[in-house]
Amino acid sequence: MVNNRSTDVGVVGENESPRLIEDCLSPLPSSPSKKTSSAKRKQYYINRAVRNSDLTPKAKGRKSLRRLENNRYLMTLLESDDCVADDVDTCICASPSIFAEACNNEMYIEIWNDFMNRSGEEQEKVLVYLEKEVRKPREKANKCKDKRIEHPAYSPEECYQRIQRSLRCTLKRRQIPMGTLEVLEEEMLSFFSVSPESVYIAMMENRFQF
Repeated sequence: MVNNRSTDVGVVGENESPRLIEDCLSPLPSSPSKKTSSAKRKQYYINRAVRNSDLTPKAKGRKSLRRLENNRYLMTLLESDDCVADDVDTCICASPSIFAEACNNEMYIEIWNDFMNRSGEEQEKVLVYLEKEVRKPREKANKCKDKRIEHPAYSPEECYQRIQRSLRCTLKRRQIPMGTLEVLEEEMLSFFSVSPESVYIAMMENRFQF
């Protein structure tokens, strides 16, 4: 009996060539061949996994949940692959950055080379100068800004104390006509709107004006 088995094996070895396990399996329906690109093969297996996930019932255990998570991950990969081409097109159409424009500008390159060839102290002076130039417009805007809300020196009480003492006494003791006060108010508003940091001095024609 043992000799017959060995004889059969020998006959098979002489008449037929050995086959691989993959050759014994039936081919997959509409499976991609080896000559196709890797992207198409990847697309095929992703679509196949998605179809299989639709046929399976709802997940009840850990393995089923993990299988569904893997299928969702494959779907995200598929969507990301579809967006790659669109991203490339948008990147090509995007405008160049400021750094790229500076590298292509000969004048900027010459200024940069001149700056790099200077010593460390000279470079520091240039940077300090540029910082001051940047601050100038901001400082001018801050000077013209109304500081009465922020600074205590611009409160009504402090402003009143800066009025000349004799004029303060006049304002307290005498009954000043409303017309005179209106004229003074208009003059002061027009004066301080132009130069808020200055000092207003009024020259009265006579002391009986009040």
